[in-house]
Amino acid sequence: MGTTSFSAYILEQLIISKFNIVGLVSQPDRRIGRKKEIKMTPTKEIALQNQIRVYGFENINDNYDVIKELEPDIIITCAYGQKINLDILEIPKYKSINVHASLLPKYRGGAPIHYAIINGEKETGNTIMYMEEGLDTGDIISQSKVMIDINDTTSTLSDKLMVDGANLLIKTLPDIFNDNIKAIQQDKNLVTYSHNIERSFEYIDFNREVIDVYNHMRGLIKIPGCYAILNDKKIKFHSFSFETTSHNLESGVIVVDSNEYFKIACINGFIKVFEFQLEGKKVVSFSSYRNGNKLEIVSDVVLNKGDNYAN
Repeated sequence: MGTTSFSAYILEQLIISKFNIVGLVSQPDRRIGRKKEIKMTPTKEIALQNQIRVYGFENINDNYDVIKELEPDIIITCAYGQKINLDILEIPKYKSINVHASLLPKYRGGAPIHYAIINGEKETGNTIMYMEEGLDTGDIISQSKVMIDINDTTSTLSDKLMVDGANLLIKTLPDIFNDNIKAIQQDKNLVTYSHNIERSFEYIDFNREVIDVYNHMRGLIKIPGCYAILNDKKIKFHSFSFETTSHNLESGVIVVDSNEYFKIACINGFIKVFEFQLEGKKVVSFSSYRNGNKLEIVSDVVLNKGDNYAN
C-alpha cells in the first residue's frame, strides 16, 4: 500500500527481489495541472508495468472483503496516504508493517524528511515497524541511519532514504517470515511529530539566524516550495546557499554584489539566491535576470514582512 515516488521505488525493489506482490493499493488517480489531466500514481505505473493488480480505493476501510480475498501473507505500507483500520491490518499472517522515513519515535507523521532538514538534524534514517491504528505508534522491527549533508534538500535526502529504506525492508522481511525478530516499543518520552506542511509555513521570515533560515528554505525545496514578498508580490526561491558573516544591515535587505546571485540579509549572515521566480513569471537565474534588466547595485530594498502574506 503506497502512492508516492518513494513508495514506487520500494515496490520496484520488492519486484526485483522476487517477492510475490499479490496486489497494490494506492490513492485513486487524480486530475492534475492546469489542463486537469488524469495522472496515475507512481506506484500504479510500476504495478501495471509488472502485471500487478491495482486498487485505487477512495476509502480503503470500505473494502475489507477485497483485501481479505487477496490472502496476503503481509501488508507493507509506505507513504500510502490513508488511515487504515485495525481489522484490515490484522488480515495477514505476518501482520502489517510500515516503512517510515525517520528514526522513530522522532518525527512521527507525514513530513519527517522535511522536518529533519528544517530542524538542522545531522542524521535521520528509516524505521520498519508494525502497523497500529495510532499515528506511527507501532513497535520497531528494524532501523538504519542516513547522514544529512549541509547541502541536502528534501528532494536529495528523500532519494537517499528511498534507497536505504528499500534495502532495509528487503533485509528485514526474511527475519519476519522466519520469526527472527525482537520488536521493541517506542519510547513515549522521545516522541516528536512532523505534521504535513501548512501553507503558512512556506513563508520565509529572514529575521532569524541565517542557518535557521537556510534550513527552513532547503527543507521546503522543491515540494511544497518557499517564498517571501517583494514589492507586494511573491518571490519564490529555487536555488540558494548561505554565508555566515557579521553585518549591520536590517534583516530582509537585498544586496547585489555579484553577477551570479543576490543576497538577503539575515541575522549573522546572508542567503545567496541563484534562481528565483517572480509572481506570474518563469523560474530564472539571477545572472540571466540581471542581464535582461540591467540592474544596478541595490542595498536598500527590503522584503516586506507580515502574517497577512502567509495565508
